[in-house]
Amino acid sequence: MIVNANNLSITRHRPEFLHNKLHFTNLIVSEGGKHVFLSGLVASTADGELVGAGELAAQMKFIFDSIREALATVGALPANIVRQRIFVVDLQLSHRSIIANAMTEFYGEDGSATSTCVGIPALLVEGALVEIDVTAVIKE
Repeated sequence: MIVNANNLSITRHRPEFLHNKLHFTNLIVSEGGKHVFLSGLVASTADGELVGAGELAAQMKFIFDSIREALATVGALPANIVRQRIFVVDLQLSHRSIIANAMTEFYGEDGSATSTCVGIPALLVEGALVEIDVTAVIKE
């Protein structure tokens, strides 16, 4: 749980009747604060250059680093994220460990977000293998 002086609380629950995994949290309740919505990011620089061509792990690391940097501009940390959606081109079961490792590295001990991962046929950026969007809650 995160509790701030400004009455922000984010409580993560892992109900025993659900299949719980370390890299995401099944249920999160937030109270107080304001919501931050970060649009889907792909692994491209500010100039539009693709990073990590053909490498899902490299693209996910770049995106999570970009998410961390973008959230910092509004005073948020990965621990403030309550929801994420991951869209993977041609998703396969063999991608599971890559995705789980990237999420575990990003969230660390601070607690993970609720998460949905969806396989898709393509993204609008040539060579992009993954797109991630997040919602965070920060103090007022």
